[in-house]
Amino acid sequence: MSILQTPRIHFKGQISWDPIVTNNYQSFYNENASQSVITPAESMNQFRQAAIESAKAGNWNPHGTHRSQFFETAVSAVDLGKGLVTTDKLCGAPATLNAMLVDLEPYGVCSSQLYFDRLNFGIDGGCRIVASRNERFTARYINFARNPGRFSAGVASVNWQTTFAKDHLIIDAHKSEALVALQHALSEPDALGLVVSFNAYRTVYFDDASLIKGDPVPVQVQKGILYRKLLAGGFQPNPARSLIVGTIGIWRQGEPRHEPGDRALLPDANAKVFVGTAHARIDRKHVTLDLSNSISETGADLQKQDLGTLQVYAVDKAKKEEQLLGSFDYAKYDRAAYEASAGIVSFPISDIHTTYAEKTDWELRSSTQGILLSESALRIIPASPNLYLDEGQTGASKFQVYKHGKPLHQVSDVSFVQTSADGSDITTTLQLKTNAEGQVTINPSTTTGKVFAYVPFAGKDLPAPDQWQGIINNTQTYTYAYVRVLGADSDIAALSPTWTNVYNNVLINWNAMAPCMDNWLDLANPVDVHAYDKIIRRLTDPAAFESYMYMPVTRDLTAGQRTLLYKFLNSTPAHLAEAGEAAAPVLAAAVQSEDEKAVPADFAKISRSLRNPDSH
Repeated sequence: MSILQTPRIHFKGQISWDPIVTNNYQSFYNENASQSVITPAESMNQFRQAAIESAKAGNWNPHGTHRSQFFETAVSAVDLGKGLVTTDKLCGAPATLNAMLVDLEPYGVCSSQLYFDRLNFGIDGGCRIVASRNERFTARYINFARNPGRFSAGVASVNWQTTFAKDHLIIDAHKSEALVALQHALSEPDALGLVVSFNAYRTVYFDDASLIKGDPVPVQVQKGILYRKLLAGGFQPNPARSLIVGTIGIWRQGEPRHEPGDRALLPDANAKVFVGTAHARIDRKHVTLDLSNSISETGADLQKQDLGTLQVYAVDKAKKEEQLLGSFDYAKYDRAAYEASAGIVSFPISDIHTTYAEKTDWELRSSTQGILLSESALRIIPASPNLYLDEGQTGASKFQVYKHGKPLHQVSDVSFVQTSADGSDITTTLQLKTNAEGQVTINPSTTTGKVFAYVPFAGKDLPAPDQWQGIINNTQTYTYAYVRVLGADSDIAALSPTWTNVYNNVLINWNAMAPCMDNWLDLANPVDVHAYDKIIRRLTDPAAFESYMYMPVTRDLTAGQRTLLYKFLNSTPAHLAEAGEAAAPVLAAAVQSEDEKAVPADFAKISRSLRNPDSH
């Protein structure tokens, strides 16, 4: 993760989260079948009402949109190798991200992703970075002890990372020294593009920062307010929001796309206090650490825990030797320092120490608490941490071995456990060897729709069975990759393309789960669905899977459902008698050839809702 090199650019602000969380519950959604759980006697409206009723118990956003956006976010500082600078022309430039928050495995918390089309820093006509999507953002290293006492997932923080290839970038430097330095660095032979990483923390629900864990009265008050709003009708989204700090750096050859590939300093089993995983490297005679997800805040004022002087040691356990590489005091990692540098701390290292440090494991120690973090020298990182496949599709889950933060180019023994989606069951164990480049590929079974995960281990030895429980949820210690196989639904594909069939087997899933769709398109109206077939085809095209506006947002449209939907859209008015005679004029226009196709009169209205905000 070359945000630990210079040049780097820091930003800070806030991000909103507005997911539909009804599908987090097995009573409402079957993640293996990719279907809403609607009983034969239950209508779509009854399903929606049940989701509203569940708001009293914990469903905090049945009317969500999945949209996630930066707000009040801007470039805060740059570092060109001589420390933080806040006077660069880019400082103060707004950061803009419009994304869709989607969990591959909606019951759990470990597979979140942000789908988006573009990320901007700056404004048109000024110094700016325009980064068009190369890969979705992926959440990793969830720290469930970050903000103790806060309500629900507000206790946690998480790192998000993605990369942008050179040909997906526009950089207008104007008079920004940081952007000039960035352009120069991008011209280096091993530079692939940019990496953007940010940490989200201190999450607030119900727009009420006073909610705390273990105090049910104000929580129930807020749930009651939401419930009454939902009962009153209308569209009632209830987004959460988090603070963020982030960094832009150069993405280099051999570095992962979705998560850090640097030295991983993990929570030590014997530590007296918990500190979240950190990443580190040596760059230009400096040791640099990413503590963005590591040190907890102590309360609502967001002051950082004071662990005294922090020290980085290089340790050779075989020889029982160690060397102090450097240290830094509280002022380098307190709240002000954290917000200024996005949690990145750097100090110089001598040439003598560099040689020793490169070949040994590192530890982070506290002058008051002792050892906090210990390096895991070997890390096995997935190339595709969240992989979607169709039933019967051949796919590959690839992994790369890293040693001390660099790709290990040699044949190595590696082991994997395949777990159930929640990590409670180990379904398969594998013992494999990497190729000479340190890479290994697993071809997941796609015989049926299901969700599962792979957890890799270096060597031939696996944890004892009594240690397997919860491995997939130990996001601070283990790397992992999720796989979701979408069922073929060939029986659905074979159905006659009547409105009853396409609605009851395809559209009702979105209509029931996502009331927000009412603002864009009436999925229960065959006339509207057929009239907007061009838009629907574009948004459900598998080629658009990575885009912001793919439909359904939850990425769970099966091949069989798509086939039936397209058969319906291809049908002539004669095949749609259920729509009634009044529908005929609109439907006739809808089945004209592409060259002659009429644009519905209210296309402008619907397109404003469907349009990516980035295109405004």
